[in-house]
Amino acid sequence: MYKNFDEMPLMLSVTEAANVLGIAPTSLYKLIENDSTFPVLQMGRRKGVPREELKQWIHEKTLRK
Repeated sequence: MYKNFDEMPLMLSVTEAANVLGIAPTSLYKLIENDSTFPVLQMGRRKGVPREELKQWIHEKTLRK
């Protein structure tokens, strides 16, 4: 498990991103389908999550409004 964002690869798999978020990969696939703001890149049949965009998405979702 990663201790901070700098230790993560630049592109995470859905499973790695789910681990970072503390959810099951199936839950992340559902989130990807239902939240158009989630940062995911389609690479052929694979999906990848860019580290910096994930970091920004988490920051935006945790801001108090």
